[in-house]
Amino acid sequence: MNDGAFRAPSIRKPNEEQDMDAVICYIDNLPDSILEHILSIVPMKDAVGTCVLSKKWRSLWTSHPNLELCEWRFSRREHFTNFTERVLLRGSYRIKRFDLSFKVLGDSSLVNLWVSAAVERNVKECFVSLKDIPGNFVLPCCLFTCSTLTRLKLFISGALKLPSCIFLPNLKLLLLVSITFVDEGSTEQLLSSPVLEELTITNCNWDNLKTLTIRAPMLKILTIIDKDFGYLSPHPYSCRVLIYGNNLERMHCRSPFLNDYQVDKSCSLVEAHISFHKWHLSKTGLVAYRLHKLLKAMCSVKKLTLSSLAVQVLSSVDELCSHLPVFPNLKLLDFGRLDLKLQVIIKLLHNAPHLETLKLSEGIGVYSDDEDRAELDPAPHCFGSHLRQIELSDLWKEQVTLSLWKEETVSFLFRKQKAQKEMRIFFSVPLSSVVRGQFAPLKGFWLME
Repeated sequence: MNDGAFRAPSIRKPNEEQDMDAVICYIDNLPDSILEHILSIVPMKDAVGTCVLSKKWRSLWTSHPNLELCEWRFSRREHFTNFTERVLLRGSYRIKRFDLSFKVLGDSSLVNLWVSAAVERNVKECFVSLKDIPGNFVLPCCLFTCSTLTRLKLFISGALKLPSCIFLPNLKLLLLVSITFVDEGSTEQLLSSPVLEELTITNCNWDNLKTLTIRAPMLKILTIIDKDFGYLSPHPYSCRVLIYGNNLERMHCRSPFLNDYQVDKSCSLVEAHISFHKWHLSKTGLVAYRLHKLLKAMCSVKKLTLSSLAVQVLSSVDELCSHLPVFPNLKLLDFGRLDLKLQVIIKLLHNAPHLETLKLSEGIGVYSDDEDRAELDPAPHCFGSHLRQIELSDLWKEQVTLSLWKEETVSFLFRKQKAQKEMRIFFSVPLSSVVRGQFAPLKGFWLME
């Protein structure tokens, strides 16, 4: 058989420029709705690049629904302002996401003009990051009455004056960073939007507030991260923050507790994370009582994380240890570092009768032979009924191989464990044969690295 009968016919390769022109011509004939959809699924910088394809594409990119307007991407400020004006003021398409990063300086009116344009185009997600703000800054009132807005993130390095009337009927996520709150009434309105589900307040200034109420009926997740002022710095503010929310499930608070955070008992918290910045030593007692009061309001949680500093603060006032609340639903407890000198740790274990997982995310303390340590006798109820897993993290290899696993520590933590089922112990570092030998006499333990 002639092999040539099966040879494919030769095909002449078209000129690349002609081929590209044909492709562009074909794409140009597609309906605008399809072209706009194509642009909507690519990054904005790539969408802008399509303006060189043909006359039809010169302004088509302005229909992009996700606008990322960042001044730092431009070599000159006037180039950025001209570009932003072209995108916002000449387009008529709806905006899904509006992301603005800008040094305000003397151009507050431009910011208001751009934000107002985004609101007019039914923006759903608005992220505004502003720096170099002269005096109190005012965003346009229409932003705070926008019915289409579902997500709002404000990074504003300075004072933000809010309008007296705020109503965001569809806002579900609110993030505030580095803002100085100016007055209580408008701030409460913003933080208490009717369908708000997630609220984050980070490094904000509370100096101007005395009492603030957060009353968001649909709030599920609350995160408050305050500034770290250090041990010796003065305490600039002390605001009483009342938190209401029947649907609040998770709260994360990292703070020196200059503010008095109070969670209403109607909140059905499932998970709580409490960690400390450094605090002024003269305020230790006050901070301890605030933390104790907060824990009493969180007694329904199933997961509780306390940093080692939080445990130290609670231990600073002897009478608080004996009045720690009982946590009947608690399944997972992480109190940072196992410090055998602190009675608070023993009390927490006794007050968690249904504890299943114990985490030590900051490791285990190492002590000399003559140091006093707390006694775990009698053993907590959970050790004989529910505790199934212990997770050890942040362990230095030298500690594990040398003095960490003395007989006293092993006895304290594990020999009191009388659960009828197997116990799993997770380590964050490889174990030496010496450490494994410490666990050899213990029945029903699985060591996992």
